[in-house]
Amino acid sequence: MPLLEPVFRISEICSLKGIEDVIICPGSRSAAITLAFNRNPEIRTKVIADERSAAFYGLGMALETGKTVALVCTSGSAALNFAPAVSEAFFQEIPMLALTADRPPEWIHQYDGQTIFQKDIYGKHVKKAFELPVDYTHPDARWQIERIINEAIDLSQASPKGPVHINVPIREPFYPEDYEEYEFGSNKKHIRRVAHQAIINPEDWADLLEIWRNADGIMVAVGQNSQDLEEELSELSEGQNVVVVADVIANIQVPEVIRCHDLFLPKISEPTFNPDLLLTFGKSFISKSLKQFLRKHKPKYHFHIQQNPELIDPLQSMTHKIEVDPEYFLKELLETLDFERLKEGEEDTEESDFKLNWQNAEASARKYIHRSVFVEDFAEIQATAMIFDALPEHSGLHLGNSMPVRYANYLSVLLDKNQKVSCNRGTSGIDGIVSTALGQAANFEGIYTCILGDVSFFYDSNALYINGLSANFRCVVINNGGGNIFRLIDGPSKQPELEEFFVTNQKRNAGSICAETGIEYFRASNQLELSEILKVFFEKSGSPKLLEIFTDGETDASIFKSFKSEFTL
Repeated sequence: MPLLEPVFRISEICSLKGIEDVIICPGSRSAAITLAFNRNPEIRTKVIADERSAAFYGLGMALETGKTVALVCTSGSAALNFAPAVSEAFFQEIPMLALTADRPPEWIHQYDGQTIFQKDIYGKHVKKAFELPVDYTHPDARWQIERIINEAIDLSQASPKGPVHINVPIREPFYPEDYEEYEFGSNKKHIRRVAHQAIINPEDWADLLEIWRNADGIMVAVGQNSQDLEEELSELSEGQNVVVVADVIANIQVPEVIRCHDLFLPKISEPTFNPDLLLTFGKSFISKSLKQFLRKHKPKYHFHIQQNPELIDPLQSMTHKIEVDPEYFLKELLETLDFERLKEGEEDTEESDFKLNWQNAEASARKYIHRSVFVEDFAEIQATAMIFDALPEHSGLHLGNSMPVRYANYLSVLLDKNQKVSCNRGTSGIDGIVSTALGQAANFEGIYTCILGDVSFFYDSNALYINGLSANFRCVVINNGGGNIFRLIDGPSKQPELEEFFVTNQKRNAGSICAETGIEYFRASNQLELSEILKVFFEKSGSPKLLEIFTDGETDASIFKSFKSEFTL
């Protein structure tokens, strides 16, 4: 196949560079790309008709594996439908390769079907956008194609990881002739990237350690994070007189870590809680209380550990941007501090007032949560607590935006079974939540649970029509008839248009969708029903399961407000 051979080489280079999963959205202009991936024995393909859902599904797979996932679509508006997931991948730093078939350039804006302006279609929401040559009969054009594919995949994996776009103009014919075959393994154009590890030079280490030694109160705050750093942070918190604060999506589930800050920080007024040195890593923070506290009480020094070369300073206090891997930094820091203590013969130091204040506040909040959340009134927060209590050990958990992730941050101390927690906090949208979780479940060995609200669920419910859903998938929909978060925001909650224009009341349920898609359906409207269902809901099954929990929106808002206001230190 001399004409389509360069397109087939795209597939082979992808497999040589470690891409294993490709999401295919059907179309004719992209047919050669589709066939190239499907016929490659080293590639797993998944066909999903809805491009928006497909892109989020691929995002979920990449989020779970850390490997680049490729997306393929035809020309026209199909490419636009990738955009929400591409932007989420960019801000969450998830590796993705978007391959969009296109018309030849001379036919753009000529009233020809399925033509839009696809070049640079994702703007600044990709690390880089590439355009393949439309005519590749010349050897230089084929060399360019192979070079671009190598560069694009490497770029998706280079720190910070993220999405890359390759636009592929294709002329007819789109399909190989019956006699034309491509022999996989014949192409050797694989440019190997040898990664390097950034380190801190001795002079800079000396300066950083001097600041560390002289700091009166040291805090480590962890945003959204997928690295396994529990051992290092536990050691830092236990042995170095350091306060470690982590949101639920930081995935730091160790006893020493402060996790109830959302509850007690609004009650804090004493300056003894203010850090002198702040060390941060990870991406976004869920906790508005934590962000406001740290912006108001700015530390004297703020070290931000971030390989991303962009200067991102949401707490408005950064003094040192340290472009190394957080694991490397923490291990080097601990080794140095331990050696110094051994050399100087120091005993374990007494805990400072700064650390004791944070620990005491955390202890009070934990006691309050355990005695207050399991109330008789049936509401969202109680249902969330019951689900957390029933989750299997070492299971996966994807949290929907709006209220589920916020409830989870208040109740994160109930997640003590080594659950891996994720959430689409790159753009914090409600689109694609089910699709993302399904993609994660596809590459997760144990039970994988998605908890989200009714508006988010119905927005992305078409994802349940994807063929071959993983049987380990569990979906929990908390249905209170609309977007209840607006009842908790002062602005919209005081407007006469609250119900129609913000909450957007709805009276649907997921039962019919589950019946159509072969998903086992459960529903609960009170504590007793939910308790009985949770005894079997997470058991292994031959099909996915969905649990719909019905609550009253006004009651949910009232109980949550009381839960927050009644806590005292």
